[in-house]
Amino acid sequence: MSNRAIILCFSLLLLACNKKELLFKNPTSQETGLFFENTITPSDDLNILDYLYYYNGGGVALGDINNDGLVDIFLSANQEKNKLYINKGNLKFEDITTKSNVSGNSSWNTGAVMGDINGDGLLDIYVCAVVGVHGFYGYNELYINNGDETFTESAEQYKLDFDTYSSSAAFLDFDLDGDLDIYLLNHAIHTQESFGKADLRHKRNEQTGDRLLRNDGGIFTDVSESAGIFGGINGYGLGISIADFNQDGFPDIYIGNDFHEDDYYYINNRDGTFSDQLKDYFGHTSRFSMGNDVADINHDGLPDIISLDMLPEEEVVLKTSEGDDNIQIQKLRTQKYGYHYQFTRNMLYVNQKNSSYLETALLSGIAATDWSWSSLFADFNQDGEQDLFISNGISKRPNDLDFIKFVSNDQIQKKIDNTKLVDQKALQMMPSGEAHNYIFKGVKNLEFEDKSGEWISHKKGVSGATALGDLDNDGDLDLVVSNINENVSLYVNQTNEKSNYLKLKFDHPSPNTFGIGTKVYSYAKGELQFKELYTVRGFQSSSEPMVHFGYGGIQQVDSITIVWPNKTFQTLKNITVNQQLTISPEKTEPFNYSHLLKKETPIFKKVSNNLGVNFTHIEDNYTDFNRQKLIPYQNSDRGPAVAVGDLNNDGKEDVYFGGSKFNSAKVFVQKDSFFKEEKIEVITKDSINEDVVALIADLNNDGKNDVIVGTGGSDFYNKMTPLLDTYYTQSGLSFEKQELPAYFENAAVIKAADYDHDGDLDVFIGNNMVSNNFGAIPNSYILKNNKGKFSILENQPFQNIGMITDAIWEDYNSDGFVDLILVGEWMTPKFFKNTKGNFVEENLIKSKLTGLWQQIAPFDIDKDGDVDFLLGNWGKNSKFEASQEHPLRMYYSDFDENGSTETILCNFKNGAYYPLLGLDELASQIVSLRKKFTNYKSFAGKSINAIFEKSVLKKARIFEVNTLASGFLKNENNTFTFVPFKNELQVSPISSFLEYDFNANGVNEVLVAGNYFGVSPYHGRFDSFPGALIVNEDKIILGNKIGLNFSQKAVKKLNIIKVQNKSYVLATINNDSAQVYQLIK
Repeated sequence: MSNRAIILCFSLLLLACNKKELLFKNPTSQETGLFFENTITPSDDLNILDYLYYYNGGGVALGDINNDGLVDIFLSANQEKNKLYINKGNLKFEDITTKSNVSGNSSWNTGAVMGDINGDGLLDIYVCAVVGVHGFYGYNELYINNGDETFTESAEQYKLDFDTYSSSAAFLDFDLDGDLDIYLLNHAIHTQESFGKADLRHKRNEQTGDRLLRNDGGIFTDVSESAGIFGGINGYGLGISIADFNQDGFPDIYIGNDFHEDDYYYINNRDGTFSDQLKDYFGHTSRFSMGNDVADINHDGLPDIISLDMLPEEEVVLKTSEGDDNIQIQKLRTQKYGYHYQFTRNMLYVNQKNSSYLETALLSGIAATDWSWSSLFADFNQDGEQDLFISNGISKRPNDLDFIKFVSNDQIQKKIDNTKLVDQKALQMMPSGEAHNYIFKGVKNLEFEDKSGEWISHKKGVSGATALGDLDNDGDLDLVVSNINENVSLYVNQTNEKSNYLKLKFDHPSPNTFGIGTKVYSYAKGELQFKELYTVRGFQSSSEPMVHFGYGGIQQVDSITIVWPNKTFQTLKNITVNQQLTISPEKTEPFNYSHLLKKETPIFKKVSNNLGVNFTHIEDNYTDFNRQKLIPYQNSDRGPAVAVGDLNNDGKEDVYFGGSKFNSAKVFVQKDSFFKEEKIEVITKDSINEDVVALIADLNNDGKNDVIVGTGGSDFYNKMTPLLDTYYTQSGLSFEKQELPAYFENAAVIKAADYDHDGDLDVFIGNNMVSNNFGAIPNSYILKNNKGKFSILENQPFQNIGMITDAIWEDYNSDGFVDLILVGEWMTPKFFKNTKGNFVEENLIKSKLTGLWQQIAPFDIDKDGDVDFLLGNWGKNSKFEASQEHPLRMYYSDFDENGSTETILCNFKNGAYYPLLGLDELASQIVSLRKKFTNYKSFAGKSINAIFEKSVLKKARIFEVNTLASGFLKNENNTFTFVPFKNELQVSPISSFLEYDFNANGVNEVLVAGNYFGVSPYHGRFDSFPGALIVNEDKIILGNKIGLNFSQKAVKKLNIIKVQNKSYVLATINNDSAQVYQLIK
């Protein structure tokens, strides 16, 4: 054999060894017998320009229709006939469509679901259809199983023969009467009537409105109106999930609506009616909501939700696709039209039971999966964690920006409306949206790892409806995926004996013979897994009616508690794994839902009258993005200022709240048992200032407290008077305004300490940014106190150190002089050693730690006797991406040399830095880019080095962020190591820490608050952090579990106030009412 041949053989052998086997294999149609292709052929008379849901596809339903122990497959088609395949074993399937009489009579079928509708123990099939538009004919069809592999179409008999715009349907027993009811999910089409205010949903439309259908002895009665189900012409229903979200024993409903309509979160009122409580429990939702699914992803026994959207991951597609609204349109939608906040990305909602969901999709790594249809949670590798499969792709992308620009032309629009002359050109301008499907491995801490390409093939296509089932009876879960213009795909799971499992099926009394709505709580080695049996999941599909658990290497399950739909339960113990159990109700007992989950003891109780502190902050209606369009976030919304202290010398603490533009400051004076607003003329007359921070302290040593107020708000700039901080001293029974040095800055923090040991309090004032010049570094000062008169301490190392947000005086080296520690945005925490009044910076942190730091607080979190430092950062749940190797970058320069500066933020991806924003956003500030990039395609996929010349970038100052995580600096002999908090504390920026002994056990804890809304719709809203109590480094309790209600509120500051020797927490909230909480001791 020649050397060349030997080398070739060796190379092939090496390639074969390195080719790792996928977790799922995809047998061919020739191997399986599944010859089903949902072929869609556009024509001049009908295409996506005519019908916006042209490429939504058909449905998949899995179940054992002949009770032979093998899972069969039903597939619905749009322009083709439906098909039913019998599983013959060994992944071989036989087409029995003709024999079974289920091919269908409608011209455009959509979702397909299986369920035992008549209680005879046999799975029936319900097929949805779109009827009454574009010549589509037919009706929703119900195929009753005859028990001999034939079916009888009986929709009219059951009053289910709807001729509407149906997407899918779901089985549930919403009234707990023992039989299965149906929720029929319909969708609107774009008409002049479908656009308007949100209250359109209250006016029922027979074609587009959803329907709740109560089973009355085999006849289905439409109870939608009386049950509180919306049915408007603006309801674009694509996704439906059923679950007992609040764990009260009654099924609830989550509906995903496409386009402008909000999703619906129907909570079962337990009296045959539902209440939509979306805005109470969700700070925001996906904008183009598509498929959704439910599972307990964090082992707390509560169902969590994923809702899919269309955010691409790949740069070219991302920059050529329409994204989120601009901020003005968002305000119009939410404030004038009454819709909720919606953003274009997948959302993952983590259930907090009876309080707002945490939304973690960006943090969890599953926010961007392109044109996504179906989401299915399951433990595919059987390690005990929920994994996630997402189907993907569309034949033509109607959200392509070049296409939208073309069809938005007035002349083109007239031709489209009146003729078919430009249809073909318009269709040709729509690029293909073929994409690979995604699969994610679930790991701890609310995170998922992308295993696409490792577990499944990266092959691109157009996949839609997807269903789960164990097709080969080997114990692991397989997938059936319907594709457009391609044969159906089988994803055969090859986990097999590598990990252990348990399958549960239910033999439930008629009429709910499959036990739909049954809950299962599995306990193994101290870990809870929770499942709830509802078969309609993902998108336009239903999965095998069974419950599956993975257990990794565990050989025996300690116990399984089955809670039946009638709220009785039974428990099995010491169950051997790797088997299928069929369970019937036996020796059941009433189940007490109130004892279901571990509960924390409330520490806080909201005071109904707020102790008279009736303060509502009204934010200046100024939008920073109108002046500087490319900044990463606003600065004008950092108020209100708040300070607590005795302002009338009666020994009681009073409260000062700073004003906002055209809204005066307010002072609440403490009386015997409450506070009363009192006007202090000299303080409240400054109604133009935007007060951001305040300090109450005796600054002139006369025994009376004085006030310093730091102002800001980027509405004011240069040397405008409202940027001057103010200083008031007490004089007799009133206050007098005193002079401060004339610096014009945007204040962020004021902290007092006698740094020079001269007997009076000096003041550090940290400033955050320069108005109308984001990226420029402001001056921060120590104001040296001389008998109540202040002067700037010049030439200090911290004067231009960065965009300061917080500061503390702390003698971290125990030399008797307080040192200064600063944090800020686009900088690392800075330690300044105070040596007898002289400051020198010290490097005490082991790693790069540039962040968007918001807060710092001293606290011995690890209880080792020294002082650690808590750090509030931006959080990991954003589109910013930062790491030690690849930091987030901000380029700051006058890119177009027009005399004003711009900032361009970039994430690292695939070996280069790419701007976060697209061509429209960048060119709105840097107009010259429109000449360089004449269409979106020419811009898409370009890194910042390709967008700007090297000489231009060389002039830019580059800011970097290495970490976005909040956490703490662990003190190890005065050298500090950063330790991130758990992910529940990373969902939003942290804006306040408050140390106190809240539970009166003699040991201090730290209360944490945050959330922030001052970003463009591209970033969404950081609104779901409920607050938290840090007990120590191992114990952190979320605020909603201990009586707090901080979700959907941008908490600015936490303070302790004392009234009649009782302690209360005062939470001051941006653009909202302050809250007062009593400490329960």
